[in-house]
Amino acid sequence: MRASKENIKTNFLFFFIILGITLFVGIMFVYSSLFAIQNIKDINPEQKFKTYIIGLIIGFIGAVGAFLFGNLFINNTLIMLAFYIFLNTFLGIVLFAPPIAGVTRWMNFGPFQFQPSELAKLILPAFLAFYYSKLKNKKNIITNVLIPLILCLLSIFLIFLEPDLSTTLLILVISLITMFLGIEDKSVMIFFIIFMLVIGITIFIFQDRFLQSYQISRLTQEDPFQSQRARDAITGGGLSGKGPFAGEEKYYVPESYSDFIIAVIGEEWGKIGIAIVVTLFLFLCYELVYMAYLTKDRTTFIFCGATASWIFIQVMINTLVGLGIPWMPVTGVTLPLMSYGNSSMIVTLTAIGWALGLIYNNSDIRKIGEENDEQ
Repeated sequence: MRASKENIKTNFLFFFIILGITLFVGIMFVYSSLFAIQNIKDINPEQKFKTYIIGLIIGFIGAVGAFLFGNLFINNTLIMLAFYIFLNTFLGIVLFAPPIAGVTRWMNFGPFQFQPSELAKLILPAFLAFYYSKLKNKKNIITNVLIPLILCLLSIFLIFLEPDLSTTLLILVISLITMFLGIEDKSVMIFFIIFMLVIGITIFIFQDRFLQSYQISRLTQEDPFQSQRARDAITGGGLSGKGPFAGEEKYYVPESYSDFIIAVIGEEWGKIGIAIVVTLFLFLCYELVYMAYLTKDRTTFIFCGATASWIFIQVMINTLVGLGIPWMPVTGVTLPLMSYGNSSMIVTLTAIGWALGLIYNNSDIRKIGEENDEQ
């Protein structure tokens, strides 16, 4: 039985309020960090901030489009196949793009740079949600585990070739979580868990055969300079922070506008501010999963569960890296909706719009608007 109309409508409105607060706070931190970073990096903060706002606008457009047509897309076989083919074609093309900082992760579109691997966070969960919704034999290990895993590994391998180890691991985890949500049969689920444990242990034992020495080093060692600068900024902020746009330590934190924006939050808003930011994301992810659960629609729950998972995983990684936790390597993972990064912003907002569109179209909330129109 579906939830009452008013119940899910309240959750929907609450989600939008929290999302608005999160985006507003993110704009403040990006603005502050961009003008701080100009002292140690040759950038034009005003131009970069304008680019960030344009990326935010494009993200909103993507979110609206995904909200309106996402339900149609995820139930159409040809469209989802086209998305999957487009993703892997795009990931293949970027390997031949001119390298930036020695890697081929970005495509240039005029003044903008787009990172195709970010699209995998959106398209793979959507494709897997579609795949499992169409699956007839729920007890077949090949169709439930091996085929979707192979489909995901193609995209993951292309990202690994860029090379981009942190995104490769993140996309792998996102894919496994989506598969976990999609598998219904308990015996298949047990096989899946055991199979993943065996693969994980094998990769760990033979990591020197899969990874380059510098990649292993990044996974096993901290970056003392970046981490120490971030810790200094957060320590300087104390419990309640020095106030919006205040503080001096952030001026010496490398990549404070992206990888280490948590250091800016910590210095300006203190440890309380960091806790508030993490709580905002916790509410966002919880509400997304809860509303999806209320719809009782399997496809919606798989996609929303996967989307909420990867957003919160990125939040925790970015927060732990920014706090300088010794066993957390510097990964380059942004803080969703708050770090500078047009690719991440566009994809995250589009994913949220798609998730909300599925919730709207598969719950009683849609009937509220229809009834109001009739009155």
